[in-house]
Formats: sequence, structure tokens, C-alpha cells
Amino acid sequence: MGKKNEKKVSEKFMIKHLAADLHTHTDISRHGYSTVYENITAAKDAGLMAVGISNHCPAHPDGAPEGHFRNLRVIPEWVDGVRVYRGAELNFTNFDGGIDLSPDTIENRLDYTIASFHEDVIASGSVEEHTRAYLRAAENPLVDIIGHSGTACYEYDYERVIPELGKNGKLVEINEGTFRVRKSSAENCRIIARLCMKYSVRVIVSSDAHFCRSVGVFDEALSMLNSLDFPVELVVNADMEQLKSWFLRKRRG
Repeated sequence: MGKKNEKKVSEKFMIKHLAADLHTHTDISRHGYSTVYENITAAKDAGLMAVGISNHCPAHPDGAPEGHFRNLRVIPEWVDGVRVYRGAELNFTNFDGGIDLSPDTIENRLDYTIASFHEDVIASGSVEEHTRAYLRAAENPLVDIIGHSGTACYEYDYERVIPELGKNGKLVEINEGTFRVRKSSAENCRIIARLCMKYSVRVIVSSDAHFCRSVGVFDEALSMLNSLDFPVELVVNADMEQLKSWFLRKRRG
């Protein structure tokens, strides 16, 4: 009887649906294959209340020019009943946490930023070098979300970095794309998720969609989190109230 009750409680608190997907790419990049409007429509079809447009920044060979990010303001905040947030996926350009958009663009034209390592921008270094970059990002007010940090070739000192990200109000991304195209990194994502639980660090679950039909698809990421009994209150995009509260509290809220 006790086991049945435990199963019911576990199912009751499983993360089954999310309200928003803030990591999506469009055809401004050669390796993105859908338009902004197609992503918004896909978000609506997936039952999302909000979507973010977050293309690669200029240091990436497929990145958008800075003008793309400065002009995102022409997109209405609401399109077909979906809240549209203006974002960017920054590239780490060095191991001192350098990023590739100007402070003015980030502070005055965007709602949020994601900072990620990409092999097309900077070759992987040592664990200590990666750790230094993430610690600098933790202190950088221009960085809001740490993107797909489970990537195997950019391993860092998770135990050292994750608490610092939490102390500085950064969100740690649990990236659906990692489980599909970076499968060797899946175990690192579990380690990171466990540490986020241990230190009560908030996460955001994202699709990292490069085609519209991937917008709002989080199956593998949610399966992993649910297998850990990850607390729903630590998932910022679990509902719109939590997401709105995060935007209100953050620097550009």
C-alpha cells in the first residue's frame, strides 16, 4: 500500500509540461531552418505560452550580425496569443568569459541572454580553463542563462561552479538538444542536475530548436529530471508565473 501511495505522490509532482521555450534558432543561421513566425506558430501548436528567439551571436560562423539583435524590437511582444521574448545565444570567445555582443545591445535591446561554448568559436581547453570561464560568467551581469554546459568536450568543475551560478542568480540550462545530438554529454547533464538540486540552483529547460517542429519538445530532458525527482519549483519555465517572476527580478526585468 505504501509503495502505491509513493508512486501516486511521485506522479503527482512530475514535471509534465512547460510554459515556455527560450532557446530557439531561426533561419538567420545557415544551420537553422525556420522563420521567427514559424517558431512562434510551433510554440502555440505545442501549447506554450511563451517563446524566445535566441540566435547565435556574431563570433559564430553561422551567427547573426549585431544588427539582428538590436532590431529584434520590431517583433511584437505578443503574436497570436504567444508572448515573444527577445534573446541571444552568446558565445564564449575566450576562457576569461568573453562574450560577443556589446553591453548596449544586451542591456537595452534584449530580454535575456544565454552564454554557451561552441567548437566553431573556441576549441576546448582544460577543465580549469572551462571552469574559469564559467566562474567569470557567474559574475557577469550581462549573462542570464548558462547554455548546454554538459557538453563533454567543455567539462568543468561542476561542484565548484554550480553553487556560484546559483549565488549569482544564473539559470542553468537543461538542453533537450544535448540528449539528441550530444548524447555523450547526457551523463554530465545528470550530474549537473543533481548538483542543482543539492544547491537549490534554478534551471530552465530548453529545446535548442533549429527547426520549428522541435520548438516545445522537451521529452528527454524532462524524463531525466523526473527520474531524479527534480523539484518543479526549481524549473523557472515550469509555469508562466515563475517565468514572469524571474524576468521581474533579473537585471533587465
